[in-house]
Amino acid sequence: MIAQFSINSNRTFVPALLAAWLIVCLVPLSLIADESNAWTVQKINESKPWDALVGGPKVRVEGRMSASSGNQFRLQNCEIAFSVEKQKLQAIPVKSYVEIRGQFKKDGSKIVFAVDEMKIVSRYSQQYALKASRLQHPTPKDWIELGDWVSERAKFYEDPELAKLASDAYSKSIDVEYRALKATNAEGRFELAKKVADFGLPDRRRMELVHEGCRIEWQNVQKADPPDIAVWQQFAFSLIEKLPGADVPLKKEDLVLKESYNREPDLTYRKAKDDMRPKLHRLFYIAVTLKFVLYGASDDGRDGDAIADQIEKLIPEESELAETHRLKRLEYGLKNITTANRIEAEKLATAFQERHQNETAKRALTEWIKAHESRLKGDGIVGLLQLADEYLTLLNNRQAAVECLLEANKIDPKFEDVKQKLFALGYQWHEGRWVKSGIGERQIVESQSATGISVGMTASSLRSVLGQPRSLARAMTARGITEIWSFGTAGSTPLVIRLEQQGGDREPKITALSGEH
Repeated sequence: MIAQFSINSNRTFVPALLAAWLIVCLVPLSLIADESNAWTVQKINESKPWDALVGGPKVRVEGRMSASSGNQFRLQNCEIAFSVEKQKLQAIPVKSYVEIRGQFKKDGSKIVFAVDEMKIVSRYSQQYALKASRLQHPTPKDWIELGDWVSERAKFYEDPELAKLASDAYSKSIDVEYRALKATNAEGRFELAKKVADFGLPDRRRMELVHEGCRIEWQNVQKADPPDIAVWQQFAFSLIEKLPGADVPLKKEDLVLKESYNREPDLTYRKAKDDMRPKLHRLFYIAVTLKFVLYGASDDGRDGDAIADQIEKLIPEESELAETHRLKRLEYGLKNITTANRIEAEKLATAFQERHQNETAKRALTEWIKAHESRLKGDGIVGLLQLADEYLTLLNNRQAAVECLLEANKIDPKFEDVKQKLFALGYQWHEGRWVKSGIGERQIVESQSATGISVGMTASSLRSVLGQPRSLARAMTARGITEIWSFGTAGSTPLVIRLEQQGGDREPKITALSGEH
């Protein structure tokens, strides 16, 4: 009897065991019921085809009722019909949030979900609030899991209210993680900024973290001893990549933001409206750029032009600051004018003139000439000729130039270049001394000469009549270029002709002739 009972039991047990084994093998593990977690409508839809689930373990399902008829009803967006006792169904209002328990079964040729238990549950928003209230000392992971739970339902039902709750949960996870960061942790803030983007949170929050991370990085790179200026430059250029608008020059009126931003950058940034933040990015870039441009600047202003060039290139809106450094360079040049060469002196004077500082320009040139006047005079006639030329071309000081030429003439009365320059300046040799012509510089001879040469004739015409001059002297005057051509053989009275070329003239023209000296 005992043996017979054992055999019969095995005959009954083996098919049941085989059936259970087939269910386990054929049904994906993710679909085997876990009554501790209710299935969503989305999970039911994704479980198709449902044939493998027929007769399987019972599961719990949550969703929103959308319609009912007879003993069947539907959950919103669900592709399978649910069957239940009509009495139970009548007790549940349509549109209710429900939790049901049952299993997949065949109903003729169709598969339905047969409901054993059914009850009304809170709305998803209420469930969210309850779940959130139960969190004790929540970690970022806790908030992310709650956010995922409500986000899944928000997407499936296209529910903006639930989407907002999901954002709220994700935002709280960011808050918790942010509070745990050290004040010096820039990289942690950049990583949080990426999470903000991944969670689809407002970009405003992401940019606050990026900006704050950049500010911390800037503090850290400045701590290097000795300072690494190349790193400062590299950091400035990195701001252009991380902070939109950092490479866009500001308008003059936007520079008023500089004071508040430099005083409290993080607070000012958090309070700023979205359209103001790119301007703050630029102010950050300006501050960093000025740091490396001005580092090591000389106190006396000698490098003022180089600094100004950098400022105008990298941050053109700081033109006033650039001009301040150019003025420092001009002051340095003025203080050291005695060691400058002529080109440098002229450039310095021109810079003062461009700024309408004509008296300072004149002072610079005068001091430059005076600085080497004694040396030039010591060089004799050649030095005095150069000195006269500098008084004329740089200061238009005809009186000083004449004094130099007269002094040269005393050294050698026969030196032709000196006599021609005096003649060009309107002087004549009369009764053993040089005197100012009484009839004017332009009218020493006004009538046509015996050779057919006359006032107004061009240099090329003069050359075609008389050929090349025996000597030619050229001087720069206030009116333009003056040339003295001398014709004749040695020992004879030369024919001296003065030509001038003024602003619009293509070539010099005769303004005076003289056959006496």
